[in-house]
Amino acid sequence: FNDTKSVLTKQQIISLSKDCDGIIAGTEKYDDEIFDQLLKLKVVSRLGVGVDNIDLNALKKRDIILKITKEHPSVAVAELVIGLIINLLRNISLSDKEIRLSIWNKQMGSLLSGKTIGIIGLGKIGRELVRLLKPFKVKILINDIKHEKDFLQKYDCEFSSLESLISNSDIISVHMNSSEENKEMFNEKIFKKMKDTALFINTSRGSLVNENDLIKALNLNQIAGAALDVFKEEPYKGNLIKLNNLIMTPHIGSYAKEIRNRMEIEAAENIIDILS
Repeated sequence: FNDTKSVLTKQQIISLSKDCDGIIAGTEKYDDEIFDQLLKLKVVSRLGVGVDNIDLNALKKRDIILKITKEHPSVAVAELVIGLIINLLRNISLSDKEIRLSIWNKQMGSLLSGKTIGIIGLGKIGRELVRLLKPFKVKILINDIKHEKDFLQKYDCEFSSLESLISNSDIISVHMNSSEENKEMFNEKIFKKMKDTALFINTSRGSLVNENDLIKALNLNQIAGAALDVFKEEPYKGNLIKLNNLIMTPHIGSYAKEIRNRMEIEAAENIIDILS
């Protein structure tokens, strides 16, 4: 068991797993060097669907089986995004903080209704977010490597280039896997192209964002606010904590008990199915 309350280091993974036949994997990186040390390993059961943290070629050459959970946290993550957006628009967390400091300051907020929402990545989470947003009467721009015409038409969304989405959205929500190609793609260049009233939401991967550039953009009011559920290093202890126009949560996107329980049971059953 991982009792560290944080993401395991490479050496911790090796130490914990050296005698294991199966691993239920979180978001730690599993690479060739790790699998070299795990000589008994037969199956990796990913608690979730993203496998960008696992070296698939390293698994294949050792005939280690990979299983992912079919139960998907899309509803949990999408609902969190809605909560973060409304929180930022209405200054909920900031108002709560100020009242606890005996500051009675009625800050004017904004409506979600009527806003233009840019969704980058139209996987299961992006699609669920579209469905949840529609009753708010918003305009939705989509950027993805695939042009899903039927879905876009059904939910009255507009396919957009990344540049157009960045410059025209009031709220941008990121739902991408990480890769070497998109590492820190949300940086000073992107933030400068956003509206100065825009909000930036990332609940996907911390590696997608240059955190120093985001701090600069928020300090200079190049954008109005941001919300992050993921960070490059977790637990996060950096300078983002000093900002009042930023909401941070500790990677809780899938942490809704109804979803999480089903995911964890399925991940264990996947191990049992393979080993038996």
